[in-house]
Amino acid sequence: MTSACGGAALDVGPYDRPVLADLALILLAAKLAAEACERVRVPAVVGEIIVGVLIGPSLLGWVVADSEPVAALAELGVLLLLVQVGMEMDLAELGALGRASVLVALVGIAVPFAMGGLVGLGFGESGNTALFVGAALTATSVGITARVFGDLRALATTEARIVLGAAVADDVLGLVILTIVVKVVTEGSVGPGVVAETVGAAIGFLVVATLVGAFAVPWCFEQLRRLTRSAATVVVLGFALTLGFAWAATLAKLAPIIGAFVAGLAIGRSKEHARIERDFAPTANLLIPVFFVQIGLNADLEAMARPAVLGLAGALVLVGVIGKLASAVGAFGLRADKLLIGLGMIPRGEVGIIFASIGLAEGVLGDDQYAALLIMVLATTLLTPPLLRWRVGTVTVAGDPTDVPGEWEVGTVGDRIVLHGAPGSSQLLEVALEVARLAPAALPDGSVIEWFGRHRHAELAWGPTDTDRLIPVLRGGDARSWRFLDVTGVLERALPEVSAALERRRTDPGELDPTRVLRLPTVELVGADADRVALLGALVSDVCETGSPDCAASLASRLDPARADEIVAVVEGASLLRAAVGDPDGFSELRVLQLAEHLSSKRIADDAYQLAIAHLSDDDWHRGAIDELHGLIVDALTHPALRDGVSTPAEARRADALTRLDPGDDMARSRLEAAPPTFLLAHDPVELARQARLVEPLPRPGDVRVAVSPDAEPDRWRVDVACRDRAGILARLTWAIADAGLNITAASVVTWPDGGVLDSFVVTSAQRPNPRDLAGRMERAVRDH
Repeated sequence: MTSACGGAALDVGPYDRPVLADLALILLAAKLAAEACERVRVPAVVGEIIVGVLIGPSLLGWVVADSEPVAALAELGVLLLLVQVGMEMDLAELGALGRASVLVALVGIAVPFAMGGLVGLGFGESGNTALFVGAALTATSVGITARVFGDLRALATTEARIVLGAAVADDVLGLVILTIVVKVVTEGSVGPGVVAETVGAAIGFLVVATLVGAFAVPWCFEQLRRLTRSAATVVVLGFALTLGFAWAATLAKLAPIIGAFVAGLAIGRSKEHARIERDFAPTANLLIPVFFVQIGLNADLEAMARPAVLGLAGALVLVGVIGKLASAVGAFGLRADKLLIGLGMIPRGEVGIIFASIGLAEGVLGDDQYAALLIMVLATTLLTPPLLRWRVGTVTVAGDPTDVPGEWEVGTVGDRIVLHGAPGSSQLLEVALEVARLAPAALPDGSVIEWFGRHRHAELAWGPTDTDRLIPVLRGGDARSWRFLDVTGVLERALPEVSAALERRRTDPGELDPTRVLRLPTVELVGADADRVALLGALVSDVCETGSPDCAASLASRLDPARADEIVAVVEGASLLRAAVGDPDGFSELRVLQLAEHLSSKRIADDAYQLAIAHLSDDDWHRGAIDELHGLIVDALTHPALRDGVSTPAEARRADALTRLDPGDDMARSRLEAAPPTFLLAHDPVELARQARLVEPLPRPGDVRVAVSPDAEPDRWRVDVACRDRAGILARLTWAIADAGLNITAASVVTWPDGGVLDSFVVTSAQRPNPRDLAGRMERAVRDH
């Protein structure tokens, strides 16, 4: 295939098996499967693997399993997956997990490893294969367990914290074990010398690479940020760093995913990690599903159905469950539900899949062993959520929550947030918002988390004083603040709109940016300088991203009932400002006055302007256009008539028009006083006074009253028509004007409850239109049509 630029041909596979078609089918099938799984609350990875089996050689045969380009993209996908894991991991937090989490992780690795190896040997596998089978059983998928605990408001419980901490430690230790096992089995020997050499190489690489990444990489990224002009440079070099670390791992005869993981740790320590993480997401969104579909493509469905494979898979599922249940022994001495801890450690998820795929790629696992491990991974992944839901529902909450308010104080000791005193359930929101305020600089102590875990079922009702306490969180908080409020169930119970927004982000299969889930970007951008209404408007804007008016009104009323209308006006005004600068008529006098009328005051206009430009750089042309439009709106809102006590531009025009009527012209005055703002803004005060006089007294049914006056442009005339309303009145009048040979360039209409109608047309004509002729034509049109 020749490139569009006339270069050499691009080899994308044989013509009967076009790789581009395969990739298109893989991506489409993966996304459809992920969407379907998310809707039934099954991990998307399960659907992607199953669809790989479906479209692969085992069933439909639409995609081949040995395509080198697809395999290369899948390998890039798994590297992106591991670099994301590394970027999300906080090594300092890992060191503070405590004895229980570390012991649970160690037992949860040792027991499945030993039992899995024995099962492999018992089924007649070689020592190397049995070793790899045991290693594959050590994995734990933190994502699946965390999601279930979160759904059940149990993330703040002692059991959940132990499980999630152990799963993080499990990731690190599991990667070390994987590295050791891969090298041992590829050396063809499991002697003490090989094991010692492998352990030394693995630990040496991890130590050296981590130290280099921890100190050199952040400094390099900081220099690049200062020296480069393109925002993409840092992101591209971050990806190059990932590939470089993966290549270095292969030179050390280790798995390349180890290098990607260490690169993620290094990037996570740099100030640019949020940008890199965000910009990695679109690429990861494409390539990670390719990796999981490739797993399914490599699966042999016929082998998976063989009795011997099913027997091995059943044994692996059994020891996989028992081995992780045994991990709860590590929590001895703690007042916690041991069964719940063990159940939380069961799912293997994507980590187990990575282990199995590497074993297949290294030739350590055959099709039968690979199929058995794949069944084990899918079974434990699907089995855990219902078991966790059952057990959480039966666990009695430790302690005795009290509703009696007490003296309390939240403060920091070193890098820990501690709670002094004994607050009651009714004080939960106060305590939660104070902890959230301190969260950016410190981590909640275990006793704080446990207190919230004991009160996770307390009913919460948001009040105005809670919004006062929320303001400092909005100004100085970060993702850690919102994560705390989320995992403790405070958002779900007190601010359900915010909780629902976070849940939408979490369950979006296309959202692979973990930093975005708990970020409020507009709040972060305007928080330092914004007043209360603008700040709450920024929160509403971030939460109600779909533009739902119901969401905005509901959240604004909850946050500040007295100023809810102002908050909604600010959010809507920001959207209108952004939309107007892309509209050719956005700067017209009518549009400016309409925007000013909607915003109603300079303060609200200023707040809407802050939200509108929050995400724009100074050199963005949209910023300059919004600046200009904001200036015109402020001019309209600071008109002398408004300063004299008139509230809006429409009211200013009404007041000006009323002064142009005779004092005794009460009927015309009544017409103007009842006219809607849209009509008032569409005409100047002189026109408004003339039109009000034209309507009064109201014409009899069938009669039409016409007035013609010159417009500002040459050969343009304003034709004002007063009559009574009836079906299709505007169309009838328009037909009559066209019948007179006049071209209409603009039209507006206003009606009153008593049936009065005022239609105003702008027409083009070299001669002044005859009012009597037009009135006659219109009366005939009204009567005859």
